[in-house]
Amino acid sequence: MKKAFHIVYTLLALNFIIPVITYALNPAIMVGQFADIGELFGITYTHTEDSVLWWILAIANVSTLGFCCVLLQVNLKKYYVCLIPLVFLKSMASLGFLTVFIFVEPFPAYLAAALFDAITVFLMWFFASRAYKEITE
Repeated sequence: MKKAFHIVYTLLALNFIIPVITYALNPAIMVGQFADIGELFGITYTHTEDSVLWWILAIANVSTLGFCCVLLQVNLKKYYVCLIPLVFLKSMASLGFLTVFIFVEPFPAYLAAALFDAITVFLMWFFASRAYKEITE
């Protein structure tokens, strides 16, 4: 399980670190990809995403997710407590996307993001907790 943990967490870390670099350098690319999901279903994304405030917060959020994934790989036993905020942060993103999809606007990318984030939370918890159990028994 420890090897599987490292494989999954490497993929998770890259899943956060690569997009955050792209988003930091050119946020229009990421927003465009999000909007494109709706276009597949013939739905136009009607919101603007030009706020520097939310751009900075998004970079901080996703950077933290990537950092925690790397930190857990460096020393799972020592930094295992980082799993709690990692899972909480990503769970809140999933819940936020689902809430907006249900109550604000049924844009397909919100549902896709909610589902993808929920799967990510499960992977984070499952592989870290199993690997931790393996190394502490």
